[in-house]
Amino acid sequence: MIPENRIEVDHVLHDTVVGLVREHGPQPLEWLTPRARRLRKDARIDDQAVIRVIESSTVLVPTVNGRITWLGEVLDGIVLTQRARAPLGDRTDLWCRVALQPLLNLAAFGPLPLAGGGEVTRMHSGEDVLVGPAGWLPAVARFGLVGLRWADGELNVEEVREEELPSAEQVQSVRAMIADHYRRERWWGDEDDLESRPGELVRALTLAKMEDPELLATPYPPLDEMLYNPLDVAVDDHHWRDFAAARMNESVSRHLQGIPVALHMELEARAKLYGMSFDQFVIAILGHLAWRTPFAEDCEPFDDFWDPDRTPKPNLASLPSRSE
Repeated sequence: MIPENRIEVDHVLHDTVVGLVREHGPQPLEWLTPRARRLRKDARIDDQAVIRVIESSTVLVPTVNGRITWLGEVLDGIVLTQRARAPLGDRTDLWCRVALQPLLNLAAFGPLPLAGGGEVTRMHSGEDVLVGPAGWLPAVARFGLVGLRWADGELNVEEVREEELPSAEQVQSVRAMIADHYRRERWWGDEDDLESRPGELVRALTLAKMEDPELLATPYPPLDEMLYNPLDVAVDDHHWRDFAAARMNESVSRHLQGIPVALHMELEARAKLYGMSFDQFVIAILGHLAWRTPFAEDCEPFDDFWDPDRTPKPNLASLPSRSE
């Protein structure tokens, strides 16, 4: 289903900006805008128009120094792996999953040169399939690992053996870094799945690669295998906490209407910060307000009226002064 707030993207302007950074390397916004305007012969193109296509792009990446580059530049030296679901011997097609999403994004804008000659293209029908010349894929058995190394603008494909993978501690370090950037994009929700958010996965990987340029310089387990548990475990915790409370009749459900947009955004952001669901965070702050404000001291049984003389007063202990 197409969302109501669908983002309109100027694809021609986007492709123009991609072509500029691929040809001239990383460039600042003030360099890209006038050249894109001149190439398109459109006086309406300004900085905001270029910023919009950069924000919606899966291959344009803002770098730490403010310049704009393309995905292939940031991922230089990376090795992405995928587990083969069928034997790859004598095959020319590699059916990809989200573990190879960055390479699929690159292939969407042109063929990927192979280090040994030839090139790899994306299936014309739009399926997530990389197609290359005969012999470009190693003879990997079913459920074996195939590694794709992107370096110096070329793709090198090789078989990866399980014993060559890093230790569990090294894998956990990489998993934690990528998962952290992933959650900063948007907290993992009940309806989310790695396959449904490929753009955010690529962005999280590029940010992690900029933080650690040596990230995934050697083969690691596939991204979908590394990220499945750390992203889903928070959802499981939220679900079972809510389920346990409901089972013990300790909670009631309410539907809030009329929350101002700004307040909703603020609550969502704070819930993300503390690793909580929106409902859990709202319940937490309401509970804090109910027991920490002066109004809490005025609570009486619901079937009685409020009598100030009967209101329990807090026991205040006098603290010694600094002079004492």
